[in-house]
Amino acid sequence: MKTSLRILSLCCGAALITTSFASQAEIALLKMDPQPNDPLSRLTFQVGGSIRPQVNHQTGGKDSSYKRDGFDGGTRFRFGAEYALFDDVHWVNYYEVGVNIPKVFGWDDHYAEGANKTTRRQLYTGLKSDTWGQLTFGQQNSVYYDVVGAKTDIWDYDMLAQAPGNGINGDYDGSYRARKQLKYKNTFGDVDLYASYLFEDTSYLPGNGLRYKRQGGGSLGADYHVTSDLTWGTAWNYTRATMRNPNNGDSKEYDQTIIGTALKWVPGNWTFSAGGGWYQNFVTSKKVDVNQYFAGDAWGIEYIAGYKFPIGQYAVKAIQPYVMGDRLETMNGRNYQRIDNGLGITLFLDCGFRVDYEHVFTSSTDDLGDMNLVRLRYDF
Repeated sequence: MKTSLRILSLCCGAALITTSFASQAEIALLKMDPQPNDPLSRLTFQVGGSIRPQVNHQTGGKDSSYKRDGFDGGTRFRFGAEYALFDDVHWVNYYEVGVNIPKVFGWDDHYAEGANKTTRRQLYTGLKSDTWGQLTFGQQNSVYYDVVGAKTDIWDYDMLAQAPGNGINGDYDGSYRARKQLKYKNTFGDVDLYASYLFEDTSYLPGNGLRYKRQGGGSLGADYHVTSDLTWGTAWNYTRATMRNPNNGDSKEYDQTIIGTALKWVPGNWTFSAGGGWYQNFVTSKKVDVNQYFAGDAWGIEYIAGYKFPIGQYAVKAIQPYVMGDRLETMNGRNYQRIDNGLGITLFLDCGFRVDYEHVFTSSTDDLGDMNLVRLRYDF
């Protein structure tokens, strides 16, 4: 416990140091203001990030992982650049890197075995036009995540029933931060339309002796802004992939399909969001067999509802209690069901700090315990 407090205090110290030269919002180091004969005036360069020390405690006595002693809950740093090539054509670039602070400083028992110090979350480049839309290439959020997943990915212990949290690896299968993705977005009236093409990727090793390789794929999605505070999104993603066992030469091709829809409604201080999807040959079966590696059919739903009470006193800007939950169930290829329902509260503090506490009640086929978690977060 002493070590956990040491990690939390050190992470808080790093956040306070950052506060000395950063504000709560994305920081514009350079801001575009085109002037004749001044190429640099056509550039916007921004930085931002989030520092997230966290403690998870799962009841039932089955959890003895590093997360009980304190760990990094998703620290990341962002760098964005936009250059005006012409009046209506801008060159955009974005890089987001995840940093595992305990691993960087060598704090044993506070990170997973084999964890990396840094992880590339996103890295892409492309062109943006108010008339023609935006076309980008690289590792970036998938169409499915932008349109469906992000609407309920707004509490901590989430993404347990949506597609980006249940595939073999969301970066490789195209469901989350998809690698080698060509992505297009444009707006027509109240509708944002998305399309993407997933190029062939390198093999992913899940750690069980098998190899997963994406051969290709694509996505379509639409976000309909019904009103200024209500958005309805629907997306479809297809991935052609191969599972291979290099030890005996066995292999099988899979057509992986996910389709989902979600609503997000933010009237005043309220937040309501719910979404669900159908996943074919996508959720892992937990079998080390290339012919049965994925469950044939599965489905999942997620929801959250909360109200943000303005405070504005004693360094507390607002308090937001909320209820949330999810359900994941496989229909064939694996006998599994998981149901989560929980309560949470977030304290929004001055200077970009916030504290999240959640308790989640879990009922699952594998008898997982309930979850208590506390996360300190600093956003700049």
